Amino acid sequence: MGREIKHVPLGFEWELHKTWKGYINPYCKPCPQCEGGCSKAFRAVEKHTNKLMWDSHSVRCCPEYAQITTYLAGRKPGIGSHDSIDAMNAVGRLGELAGLPEGWDVCPHCQGEGIDPVVFEAYEAWEPYDPPQGDGWQVWETVSGGSPISPIFATSDELVDWLVAKGNSRKAAEGFVQDEWAPSAVMVGGKMYSGIESCALPRGMGEQG
Repeated sequence: MGREIKHVPLGFEWELHKTWKGYINPYCKPCPQCEGGCSKAFRAVEKHTNKLMWDSHSVRCCPEYAQITTYLAGRKPGIGSHDSIDAMNAVGRLGELAGLPEGWDVCPHCQGEGIDPVVFEAYEAWEPYDPPQGDGWQVWETVSGGSPISPIFATSDELVDWLVAKGNSRKAAEGFVQDEWAPSAVMVGGKMYSGIESCALPRGMGEQG
């Protein structure tokens, strides 16, 4: 899970581990007539096609079966079976074979947007915004949109001490405070270094995740 430092006011109040309101579109209201912008026909066909495409045993053991799924997906299966993209492509191919018109797989109510048309204009116009800036030092996670995961400290040294108390090495904590960011993980020589501990590594080492 990625980490970053945000400089917020010392008196800033927001619940820890709760996504900041400025990163959540308040107009994100799902379309009441579909799931994810797809038509009911698409979802019905998808339910059965998924079983066909994800039958890894048949794909591996029956060449004729694999030939059929490859035709529907437009590409050969990966390791074991097809993936979700292949399954989606298969639904589209079946629609073509059946002679269905373009757009048969899209919800007519929301035109495939997946958002209630009543609020779609406001949904599109809304823009995310960061928390207020200040002199404080606070650690945020960056995976769930962004939420604070530490108290607010007046100085970087206080933050370093807190990170060390949480089990991070001082070198890693100091490197993180200097960079003000850490990846979810870094792989070096087959060993995984997660989060803040990866900041103790020499710059440029490893593959970030």
